[in-house]
Amino acid sequence: MNQKTKGFLSVMVPVVVWGISFVSTEYLLDALGPMTIGGIRFIFATAMMYGLMRLHKQPMAIERKDRALFLLAGGVGIAIYFLFENLGIKYISASPAALIIAAIPVFTLIFEAIFFKRRIDGIDVGVISLSIIGVIFIVDIKWQELFSAEEAIGYVLMFGAVIAWVVYSMASKPLFKRYSYLTIIYYQFLYSLPFFIVMMPFESNDWSALGLHGVGHLFFLGVFASVLGFYYYAKAMDLLGVTEASVYINFLPVVTILFSYVYMGHWIRPMQLLGGAIVLLSVTLTTLREKKRVAVDLV
Repeated sequence: MNQKTKGFLSVMVPVVVWGISFVSTEYLLDALGPMTIGGIRFIFATAMMYGLMRLHKQPMAIERKDRALFLLAGGVGIAIYFLFENLGIKYISASPAALIIAAIPVFTLIFEAIFFKRRIDGIDVGVISLSIIGVIFIVDIKWQELFSAEEAIGYVLMFGAVIAWVVYSMASKPLFKRYSYLTIIYYQFLYSLPFFIVMMPFESNDWSALGLHGVGHLFFLGVFASVLGFYYYAKAMDLLGVTEASVYINFLPVVTILFSYVYMGHWIRPMQLLGGAIVLLSVTLTTLREKKRVAVDLV
């Protein structure tokens, strides 16, 4: 199995579990605050990562010069990201929220070109744009929401989430040269905890409304969406590169729509299926483009 195939299989794990996590988060927001959801999720996930670190006998020490990168990835890329995303979902529906999150590859491409001198051309921009068009077909965006003050706050928050995730990707990239995936994810989770813990007491939570289903959603977010999702996304960024790995985030609305159909009985319309096909096409073109670029660079 070559590196590209391993990278593709790795990135499919976070795409699936994160796509489902949108539904879990929306369910939990009826009872818990956004930072409470994130705090419980990552306290549990950090404990699991610590156990995995000990089980695999990973060194616990990190270099002092890398603490700022872990702080950026954990504090901004995880804690602030989920603050913006969860709050945004409270103001706007899931469809326009998914559309904005799908802009992550565009921002990642720009940031990677600026900070890591990645070569970009018209084809790169065109393929990313094609993926965004696909997401527009997938989601059921309500353009009238743009003229509502409350929804405007939601859009601003979601764009803040996009920037926070780009920070996470950029801060994570240099760490692959010095640490294992387990070490990177453990310390990113650990550095995110103070941000969650400080804000949790200020939220109003209805624990009695959580129920068994709510506990199950929290378990899913902590184990699958956090531990497995972030571990395999870190592996995908290492194998595929930051920009190509981020392109697969466009699959999230596809997974969310499919899971919503199975879990809540929402029908999938032909236009959404067309959008999914366009997203698949854009990802395929990006993969072929990256393969050709690597081949040329090796010559």
